[in-house]
Amino acid sequence: MKDMSSHDFYTLLNKVVRPAAPVSNSELLFGREKQLSSIESVLYSDGRSVFIYGDRGVGKTSLAHTIAYKLQKDNLPILVGCEPSSTLSSIINDIILKNTPKVNYKKESNLSLGVNFWAFKINGQLRKEQEITPIEINSISTAVLALDDLTKIHSNQPFIVIDEFDQIESQHEKQNFGRLIKALGDQNINVKMIFTGISDSLHSLIGGHLSSERQIHQTHLEALPWNGRFDIIDNAFAAFKIKVEDNVRYKIAGLSDGFPHYVHLLCEKILTCAFIKNKEVDVIDHQLFLEGLNDAVGSISETLKHDYVLATLGRKEYFHHLLWAMADAEDLQREKKTIKHSYSEICKQKQLDILEDKQFDRQFNKLKTVEYGEVIVNAFEGRKGWFKFKENMIRGYVRMLAENNNVSLDFQRRFTAGEPTARHVGVKTSTYKPLTSVEELAYRSQKKKMDK
Repeated sequence: MKDMSSHDFYTLLNKVVRPAAPVSNSELLFGREKQLSSIESVLYSDGRSVFIYGDRGVGKTSLAHTIAYKLQKDNLPILVGCEPSSTLSSIINDIILKNTPKVNYKKESNLSLGVNFWAFKINGQLRKEQEITPIEINSISTAVLALDDLTKIHSNQPFIVIDEFDQIESQHEKQNFGRLIKALGDQNINVKMIFTGISDSLHSLIGGHLSSERQIHQTHLEALPWNGRFDIIDNAFAAFKIKVEDNVRYKIAGLSDGFPHYVHLLCEKILTCAFIKNKEVDVIDHQLFLEGLNDAVGSISETLKHDYVLATLGRKEYFHHLLWAMADAEDLQREKKTIKHSYSEICKQKQLDILEDKQFDRQFNKLKTVEYGEVIVNAFEGRKGWFKFKENMIRGYVRMLAENNNVSLDFQRRFTAGEPTARHVGVKTSTYKPLTSVEELAYRSQKKKMDK
């Protein structure tokens, strides 16, 4: 690596890790093979559209772009984004106007002139260019007509990705897309639409208007499985002919919490640290990992840092420990007694005194208030004692902060399952057994979902 120029290094780096841009090539879309195959089979069917939804940063846009680029023929797929003020009309206009060659909106006509001048006839032609006004999108019907015209201008079968659909504030406008999808299917318009949005259900994305349900294929994208995380890591470092110590490889995969953005970011920062050493690096050891981790933590977006900073800046040190305890284990929803268990393990590692139960409860409850960033919220409506992070992606950032402060969390422990804890090198952890019927119910529900 030391013999590589900066240009060669960063060019190759951009090819193998994509922390800031979506993946659009199936060769880099690791761990999503099942979803890719399922969506592809659906899009070969007439009248079907796709909704990909899940947490922020889980890879929805990358999956949508990859399938669109793979299936689009005779042109590039059409990619548009949404914003709070977006409407059906504005998005369809965006699709038509921004992704259609301008020449298709003009036609040329010739006007012949004959002029007699002193018995001589002069023939000439004047060229007149006429603007063709696109269809005005003011209804579902005109949107369908405009998209049908797109099949004559863009390609025989345009693939359209509508990204960040959840950004649209108007529920009525969201429901209009449900109506549009139904109309496209009923009229067999040869346009394929792929939507992405942050949500936990299709219902929350388009409301109660599900008459188009048979035309919609739903893909709920969850955390990247461990094999997908390892594939990203192995592919990135193999491109530079560098090996990664097993413990470091596991740390990168675990700290990412299943968010591809974090896996790519950690790999990018570690590889960059290795490059600037200006010496031959054959293996990524723990020291290089820590240097890259520190850079990764510093580069996390301010939107993710904001709530954590509100909860901890200028406050007692134990607020850090409480949040790190929330990020321990694989369970997204945590019962307070299991959070206390994680907190006590962290205090043992740091050799600190543990807060008494009443003080723990008082300080932990502050993390649910606006003053403290409201970083923790109730996990289940009407069920006390269960909590989760306000946004799942925050958990990966919290894990990185804990690791950066020499605290090893357990990435695979499932309190609800009663399984033995994953072992970390040099860190001794204990096993926690489920105590309540609620925990057992949560485990069965999760297992049933995973087995499907």
